[in-house]
Amino acid sequence: MQSASFIISFLTRLTGAISKGVMFALVIPLATALLFAIPTMPALVLIGTTLVIEYGAAPVGVGLGLPPVFVFFVLTCVALGVILLLFDLFDSIGDHSERVRRLLDRSRKRASESAVLAKYGIYGLVVVVLTLGFYLCPPIAWACGWDKKRSILFTMIGYCLITAVLIIFTGDILRLILPQA
Repeated sequence: MQSASFIISFLTRLTGAISKGVMFALVIPLATALLFAIPTMPALVLIGTTLVIEYGAAPVGVGLGLPPVFVFFVLTCVALGVILLLFDLFDSIGDHSERVRRLLDRSRKRASESAVLAKYGIYGLVVVVLTLGFYLCPPIAWACGWDKKRSILFTMIGYCLITAVLIIFTGDILRLILPQA
């Protein structure tokens, strides 16, 4: 039987993780939209779309007529919010579950035994976010025991690169598909 303080500690950390994720993914983008008089409904659509299709939401935001800089900002905020939420969630579970802690120790030991993975693995997060998205980067980094700040940095570098490329090319593609009247 778990003690009440143990459960309260876990719930406190869980609430903090969720609050941080909501702050980055929802509150900051909406506050920015209000500050710059950007319509709220398209901003909410962009946030929701980003949660579902990640950087694939860039063309949606541009197609909704939102400023490209705002689209980039919102996608970056949402990605960062989700990444921080996942890292905090995994840390909390790892700290409060002996079974998860043992699994984590074994996976980190295996990751450190691989010379290539130990030396270059964290850089692979750029490729992972480009191909599989930002939802997979925190669990990979956490299971391998990579530095949290560096993992977030490399994940965000890859995410920002692909988001910027999509925003740049979306305008050209939309002009080809939807000619001006």
